[in-house]
Formats: sequence, C-alpha cells, structure tokens
Amino acid sequence: VYGLLEAFRYGAFQVLSVGTSTGFATADSSFWPPFTQLILIFFTLQCACAGSTSGGIKTDRIVLFWKAVVQRLKKIQHPSAVILVKIDKTTIDEEVLGASMLYIALYLGVVFLASVLLTAFGVDIITAFSGAAAAMGNVGPGFGSVGSLGNYSQIPEAGKWILSAVMLLGRLEIFGLLLFLMSRWWR
Repeated sequence: VYGLLEAFRYGAFQVLSVGTSTGFATADSSFWPPFTQLILIFFTLQCACAGSTSGGIKTDRIVLFWKAVVQRLKKIQHPSAVILVKIDKTTIDEEVLGASMLYIALYLGVVFLASVLLTAFGVDIITAFSGAAAAMGNVGPGFGSVGSLGNYSQIPEAGKWILSAVMLLGRLEIFGLLLFLMSRWWR
C-alpha cells in the first residue's frame, strides 16, 4: 500500500512511460485498481503527439475525433448549417477528418482482431487485449501476464507472430505499411 505522494509518483511515471511508449516501469500496475488501469489503457491507445516516432493513435487524431463528434452533434441540431472543424483558427479539410476517423477505426479494429486471435490461442482476455494494444502502440507493458513487471514469454509462438505483425502496423502506421505491401505503388 502506497502513501499518497508515492502513489502519485508511481502513477505519473507509468502514465508518462506508456504515453511516450518508452516501456519502462517502476511498479506492477497489473494490481492497480481498474480505474487506473483504464487510464493506462487510454494512454496505451493514444500515446504521443503528431510527428512523434512513438506508436499509438496520436493526440492530434484524438482531438480531431472529439471535434468531429461535436461537429456531428451540431449538424444533427442544425441540418442546413455549415459547421467547420478548426484547430487554432485553421480549418480542417473534410478529407483529413475522414482519414483520421478511418485510421482510428482501423487501429481499434486491428487491436480487436489481434485480441480475438490471441484468445483463440488460449491467452486470457486481459493479457490478449492489453498485449495487442501495447504491441500496436509499441508501448511495452500491458496487463495480466504481460504486465509492467512481466513479459511476453507466456504468449504462444503463433501469438508472438501476431503481436509482431501488429507491432509493425503500429510503428509504421497502418496506411504506410499497407502501401508498402501493395506492389503497384512501387513504380
């Protein structure tokens, strides 16, 4: 049981570690309360800012997502209105907004699919989901047997191949890797 300052220090370190995809840990967050684990999972999925080499959905796409939600709610209220999404007085093109939403959907779809495949190989659901999210964001630790003081040794070999593919998708950004694999784009 930690004191308040010590708990804050461990929590802040873990959030920064996961949010920047450094993969370091100073405490076993697998035994932390579910609320704090959900916060860490959010940062595992979101990770760093635009232009960063870390994995994750990235903060700019999360901001665009929430601005798109607000735009959609306003359009439902006022169907004829022209409502633009802006960041710092710069209007965001609808194509950029759509591409960001598609990326978030694909990102979460890959995490979900990898989680399903891992559970099909006998991995428990907490380890499967958090391991897939951690691999996609390239953050290192997850929860369960892949917790911050654990490792991926308990994952079956086929599961490690799945997580390796997921890690490539996350690190190279989904669209970039897919374009690389499409030979007609090589010309």
